[in-house]
Amino acid sequence: MNESFQAWIDACVGTPGTLGGGIRLPDGSMACRSADENFPPERIERVLSQLAEFQPQLPAAISAPLSSTWLFEQGRIRCVARPDGCLLALAVRSETEALAKLDQITDAFLALE
Repeated sequence: MNESFQAWIDACVGTPGTLGGGIRLPDGSMACRSADENFPPERIERVLSQLAEFQPQLPAAISAPLSSTWLFEQGRIRCVARPDGCLLALAVRSETEALAKLDQITDAFLALE
């Protein structure tokens, strides 16, 4: 796993209101972090693997990322697939700093190299 991805996901999970998140690279390696004992890294890895299976395969001609956000009563889960095959999943609580920064976090993930 790329050190910049690991440092980046650590910083994201440190944002108040984040339950946890992870990045999955095209080779299947993952960096998953938790900020809530009820949402352990193992669960994040399972969720991220399942999301990776359901993300559509991006044709080589399409260079735009795809994202999905699931809304729940107490929070949201955002999944972002980049054209290079990197995948982000982030779970945040409602009405928190993390939710307010969700689009900014998404943009930062898309810009990571």
